Amino acid sequence: MLFAALLCCIIPAKAQDNARELFGHYQSALFQIRMIEVESGNKSSIGSGFQVSEDGLMVTNYHVIADKVFYPEKYRIEYLTADGESGLLSLQHIDVVNDLALVRRDTQNSDFLPIAPHLPSQGDNIFSLGNPHDLGMIVVPGTFNGLKKNSFNQKIHFTGSINPGMSGGPTVDALGQVVGVNVATAGNQIGFLVPLNKLSELLARADEAAPADFMLEIEKQLLANQKRLLEPFTDSRWPVASLGQANVAGEVVNFLPCWGNSNANDKEARYLTAQKRCRLEEEIYLNNKLRTGSLELEYEWISSDKLSDTAFYNLYEQSLQAAGPGNNTAKEFSTNYQCEQQRVHNQRGMKVRFLFCIRAYKDFTQLYDVLMLGASYDQKNQGLISHFTIAGVSESLSLAFSKRFMEALAWQ
Repeated sequence: MLFAALLCCIIPAKAQDNARELFGHYQSALFQIRMIEVESGNKSSIGSGFQVSEDGLMVTNYHVIADKVFYPEKYRIEYLTADGESGLLSLQHIDVVNDLALVRRDTQNSDFLPIAPHLPSQGDNIFSLGNPHDLGMIVVPGTFNGLKKNSFNQKIHFTGSINPGMSGGPTVDALGQVVGVNVATAGNQIGFLVPLNKLSELLARADEAAPADFMLEIEKQLLANQKRLLEPFTDSRWPVASLGQANVAGEVVNFLPCWGNSNANDKEARYLTAQKRCRLEEEIYLNNKLRTGSLELEYEWISSDKLSDTAFYNLYEQSLQAAGPGNNTAKEFSTNYQCEQQRVHNQRGMKVRFLFCIRAYKDFTQLYDVLMLGASYDQKNQGLISHFTIAGVSESLSLAFSKRFMEALAWQ
């Protein structure tokens, strides 16, 4: 017990010593990244960044500099050092899926942070650096907890406080080598980092010329990401699972968690309902009014032998009207939904009235948001409402997904 008590004192003290040493040694390679609104000349948002080569190549989050991509004439990107020096940054490359960007400042032979050859071991001390709330550069000791489980786009789970303004800053190991990039927080000492392999992939493109059109580059990346996301759903039939007296989609992939509920414990209920909702727990930030890449499946089974036909129909319609798209965008970025209705008798024998809705992205000609809403109509005292939303998908993939979605529906 005495040894354990001494160890608890030694480890935090050692972490603090490492933090002070790392910060003092690498402070000159850390920067505040500022988005400057040209007309007013003032900053509109801030983040963090770090230099990775002596000739001025720097890393930050895409979401820190996203306004420059969408409104290139309205904003410029600047850096600010701990000594108060500032200057312009040019945008070199982006990875919107993993929320990374490369920028460059005009300098030679300046300090930079080395990239680690591999990730730390589970439980190792690591240190997040950044500029929270415009308070100046700080270092936050924490723990490496491996990659987040069952996630589509990998993130490192970091036990430590990543606060607003630290986005884009580095997280380093005890040797001062970068192992990840600050990207998000879930509160309560839970942070997330872009992992080393995604950073290395982007850095491998550093010598390539910057894209002539960053919006076309974004569309290309989104299409590739959605293909990777949806191919497990479109390439084969889905497993099924029971929901009340119906069958719906089972677990197709482990990164689409599902949650359920029912009113089975309500002894006074005049109807029985069971719900299932599956949602991708991540989306892709494009700007502060536009996010994409989401996927959502919803089902509700309703049954009653106590309601009249009219009362049951009204209840069913109310539940149907409560369903809607799982993502929202500003009107400047997408058209209104255009919908078509059709009746389908699927391969498993269920008759369903479907509403298929699609809206286009104004800046990305090959991308659409798709909503499909279905209601069974072949049973007198029970019904199944089914719904999915996909954000940022090609037309061909959306049709293939819709086919698999309909195939999974059946009565038991």
